[in-house]
Amino acid sequence: ATILGHEFIGTVVEAGASAQEMLGKRVACGAGVSCGQCALCKEGRTNLCDHYYTLGLSIHGGLAEFAVAPKNICVPIPDSVSDESAALAQPLAVGIHGVRRAGVKKGDQVVLLGVGAIGSFACVALQSYGVEIIAMDIDQKRLDVATQLGATKTILISPEITPAEIKALIPAGVDVVFETSGAPGAAARGLALAKRGGILMLMGLNKTPQDFPFADAVLREVVLQTTVAHVCKDDMPEALELLASGKVAKLLTDRIYSLENVNEAFEVLASGKANGKILVTPQNV
Repeated sequence: ATILGHEFIGTVVEAGASAQEMLGKRVACGAGVSCGQCALCKEGRTNLCDHYYTLGLSIHGGLAEFAVAPKNICVPIPDSVSDESAALAQPLAVGIHGVRRAGVKKGDQVVLLGVGAIGSFACVALQSYGVEIIAMDIDQKRLDVATQLGATKTILISPEITPAEIKALIPAGVDVVFETSGAPGAAARGLALAKRGGILMLMGLNKTPQDFPFADAVLREVVLQTTVAHVCKDDMPEALELLASGKVAKLLTDRIYSLENVNEAFEVLASGKANGKILVTPQNV
């Protein structure tokens, strides 16, 4: 069985000959491993590498006392960032990458359709863009967190809301819509919120085929944009910089679990009661 954990940090205790300068340093791991040699890697799009694999998914990850990772995906953690906050660097980098690919401009009006984990990290990533952020979700608690993370306005919506009903909330539409849930029907709702000539960024992942009104997208020239993972060298340093501001700590649950109690942590996660990312430490706590 593969050891899970693709969002992790640690202190380097052993290093290969070409990574000796990393010894003793705290590092955040980007988790996605790329070859550096294929055409897309050479273009800087390492997340689309021909030989891409992810620690914690394809091979052993960070939910352990020790983990092995290539030097080029380990980013030194600034002294101003705590271990707890730094553990959020990888998922925040995913949010940063999505915002970067969406082509957000200063002054844009943006909707976050869903502010669970992905939407929350996108909200933080949008902070430096000077945009109006409207957060929509079916859960008021998530909307309250989004407000703390910088959302300008929040709207509680019903899980059954139709594209026509959601469009009526913002009839003129917005510049950029981030659909973050991947839930069935969510992409169509996101499209309804985009203005003519706007952008719909699909960040949520759902492998179930779903209906989508392409004619509407074509006739209103709405750009459909996608994003996956992150580019370590661009997005991880920016994530750590944002984490230094301390705003993102609100995305963590209060309790830190030890490896011995990790089953309890999974139970909390599965119950849906976790109000943020759950941290696990190999040390006894």
